[in-house]
Amino acid sequence: MPNANIELTGYPGSVVDAMIRLGYAKTKTEAIRLALYQFDQDHNLSDEKAFDEVTGKILEGVESGKIKTRKFKPSELD
Repeated sequence: MPNANIELTGYPGSVVDAMIRLGYAKTKTEAIRLALYQFDQDHNLSDEKAFDEVTGKILEGVESGKIKTRKFKPSELD
C-alpha cells in the first residue's frame, strides 16, 4: 500500500487530536485507522473475516502484554 500525506484541519483534526490526547490512539495514523474501523463496524462495508483476524492479533498482543491498555473514566468518553 502506498503512503499518503493527509493534512487534517478543522473538525477532523480536532477529533484526531482528541483521540490522541485522551489515549484512544498513540499516533494520528492509529487514530485514523480506529475511526475507519468504527465506520466500517457501523456500516458493514467490508468482510468480517478480515476484522476478525486483526482483532484476534490485537487481543493476543494485549493478553501477552505486548500491547498496553488503560481504563477510561466515564467523563473521558463524553
